[in-house]
Amino acid sequence: MSETSFHCDIVIVGGAVAGLMLANNLRGTGLDVIVLETQREIPELKRGDLLSPSTVAELARLDLLKNFKKRGSVELHEWLAIGPEGETLIQLPLEVTAPAPYNYCIALPHPLLQAALAEGAQADNIRFLRGVRVTGLTRDTDGMATGVVATGRDGPVEVRARLVVGCDGSGSLIRQEAGLKTDIETYPYSYLMLTAERSPDQPADRQTEIWGAEGFCGMFPITPEHVRCPIQAAAGELKRWREIGLAAVHEELKARFPYWADMKPLEEGFYTYKILKHHAEGYVADGVLLIGDAAHNTPPYYGMGMNMAMRDAHHAARHLVPMLEAGERLSRVALQPIEDHVRPFNEFVITASWLYGRVASAHHKSSAVVQAELKTSPALDPAAMSIIYGPYDAPPPTEEQI
Repeated sequence: MSETSFHCDIVIVGGAVAGLMLANNLRGTGLDVIVLETQREIPELKRGDLLSPSTVAELARLDLLKNFKKRGSVELHEWLAIGPEGETLIQLPLEVTAPAPYNYCIALPHPLLQAALAEGAQADNIRFLRGVRVTGLTRDTDGMATGVVATGRDGPVEVRARLVVGCDGSGSLIRQEAGLKTDIETYPYSYLMLTAERSPDQPADRQTEIWGAEGFCGMFPITPEHVRCPIQAAAGELKRWREIGLAAVHEELKARFPYWADMKPLEEGFYTYKILKHHAEGYVADGVLLIGDAAHNTPPYYGMGMNMAMRDAHHAARHLVPMLEAGERLSRVALQPIEDHVRPFNEFVITASWLYGRVASAHHKSSAVVQAELKTSPALDPAAMSIIYGPYDAPPPTEEQI
């Protein structure tokens, strides 16, 4: 069977959020870009629906916001956290955390979100190859990455490129092939991801979190009528919930959390969200750049996983376009300024989210215990949120802030 060969300036390995956002940042640049994606169609994922104010501003800059609006995205203007005794821990208008006019979050079911990004990335200089699984890097005699080899529906594929960008998730093959190490931490609990009809008592433009004695529950509107609900599950609890069925689980949720008495979960099955945390020792090697989950995974408590990937893409493109146009050789040293620019922000978010989760998911029984814990956590600190939700081009957080 003959091999299919391609040549380009940049090959993006992974066509989900990170890869699509990088493609959008590179459209119309004159650079030849190929995006390789294993999935032939956008998968029906039940996660990653929320975009921060700074990402909303970036979507507007790239003329992508219209793609989200026409698919029914909702605006979220307020954040509410409820404690274990039903008390309000904080009720925060998002307008105080980010500059106008894009001082709100938007939400859209994840498959529609990917479709909105994919529509924007259609351009003469960008080619998509779907149903292609990358199996390794190719290198020159100096060890510089020169592209990738892959398998497609019609046989072997080789893509020669001046730069390989790994957007292939937390288990990144590109990261492994490039010799960039990381330690992936798996949390001792996971989340059951339900979609439910919104309670009439919950405003359609408000993110709601409950830090209960039974753990964490989130309620994030994804349409005017529906909310996505991550519900903390202890070891073994998901298995028991599957055994007793959704109707019985709903009865338990009514007893555990406010709002659930007037919410109706949709019959979509039991979707599990495993919580991972990692930060690669480096994002760059000779001819290789990592962005998104390939470089870092954050606990989900600020909802920043996708947003960090999209922010990485913004800064990667800002650096790469002039370098490639000037004919630079993209060695590790040449690529290092990209990592230096984005790593402090990513470290801040990962650390803040970890500290947030230590309080929000800790099964605290009383408000007094929560308040004591908050003295050493940024979880409800508007100043921390202002950094996390701040503009993509804001100065990176300082070492002291991290």
